[in-house]
Amino acid sequence: MRIREGNYGYDLEQAVDPQTQLRLNWRYTIYRLYPTETVLEKGEAPSRAAAESKARAAITRIEKNQGKTAA
Repeated sequence: MRIREGNYGYDLEQAVDPQTQLRLNWRYTIYRLYPTETVLEKGEAPSRAAAESKARAAITRIEKNQGKTAA
């Protein structure tokens, strides 16, 4: 599931153990969407809410770092 946040976006997916088919942690992937789609960061969290929170925090941190390098 792709969620857009300005020039950035993130995907959320719940990992599944291939042997037991039990659901595991949630994974998130941060992308820069423009000018081309580029993977910036990946991570895991124990719940969907935690994964969304971490993804949004990562996007905020990346945007702040972009502002520092542009200045």
